[in-house]
Amino acid sequence: MFDLRKTVLHIVPVLVLILSGCSSFETQDPFYSATVITRADLLSGEALLGDRAKTMTLPEDNVLAVNDDMRAYLERYVPRNYVENTRVRVLARMLFGKGTLGMEYDASQTLTAQEAFKRSEGNCLAFSYLFTAFARERGLKVSFQEVEIPPEWNDAGDELYYYSRHVNVIIQMKEIQNLVIDIDRVNFKPHYRAWRISDKYAVALYYSNKGTDYLFKGDYDNAFRYLAKALELSPKDPAIWSNLGVLYRMKEMYNYSEKSYFIALKYDSQHQSVLSNLSVLYEHMGEIEKSEYYFKLAKSHQLKNPYYRYHQALDSYALGNYDQTLRHLKEALKRQNKEHKFHNLLGETYAKLGDEARSNKALTKAKELLAAQ
Repeated sequence: MFDLRKTVLHIVPVLVLILSGCSSFETQDPFYSATVITRADLLSGEALLGDRAKTMTLPEDNVLAVNDDMRAYLERYVPRNYVENTRVRVLARMLFGKGTLGMEYDASQTLTAQEAFKRSEGNCLAFSYLFTAFARERGLKVSFQEVEIPPEWNDAGDELYYYSRHVNVIIQMKEIQNLVIDIDRVNFKPHYRAWRISDKYAVALYYSNKGTDYLFKGDYDNAFRYLAKALELSPKDPAIWSNLGVLYRMKEMYNYSEKSYFIALKYDSQHQSVLSNLSVLYEHMGEIEKSEYYFKLAKSHQLKNPYYRYHQALDSYALGNYDQTLRHLKEALKRQNKEHKFHNLLGETYAKLGDEARSNKALTKAKELLAAQ
């Protein structure tokens, strides 16, 4: 299970950011005089890099750029005179089909469009950049979407967890309904909430991902450069501010870390991973009361997450505690009743409790939802 005592990094491999909404609360006062530190201080890099910050430049990786090799490949497979529907179909076939690019999904690979083309692999971001770049070359109207998939935490070791988000693309069609193109067809479901995001924000996610990759590798200079670039493009994203806070915490610059987290809370005061990261920070500082306070806040929001409750239900079921399983599942279904696996476990639980009628009803619902998806 996910341990809130670990620092949380946001990344976009599979990928989303799920946060429950809810009751208001007041954050405790910062331990340090965090107001003395400004955003400019955090983003200048001077405290972190010293004199090297004076010559530091932010990366410009040309994430959506198309080169001549890509244009030649596109010309070969997707002629300009194809009608819109055919352009979309052939373009998708070009990217996925055997004998052409044959794109392979790899959650760990955040790549530019050009890199994804050269390597024929990448995560959802890399694929979305490549598809968008190609589609626009062929006159298609394409936008990025962020999708609210179930939360996924991947243990990165050394007190770190990756917390995943997800991005795909939507094509605005003239004669038929809009189409969603998603490389991760196993995890994506039509009923997941999705919203359009700007190119600028989509590219910011690339720099944020690369920053967290460098952070995990211990390359703090490049981690800072890429996270600073991400915040230049998306200055109100709490997840990116949180990642910057993790960087400062790992360098034991606790006052800078704390300030980063409080900026993140300004944009989302109930952001679960920021609250968790504050708990970790104060634990490192020996401020146990503050650590417990933010731990409990993060935990209370986690309990409102239907997918977390589902995993709690699985644990209870494995232990044979079927009444507790039901309680978790009922809470999960209040917030998300379109997941077939919730209903399937509900049916199995009722069967264990000897309630055949409710079991059959839940299992039938699970089959209907699975068929619809």
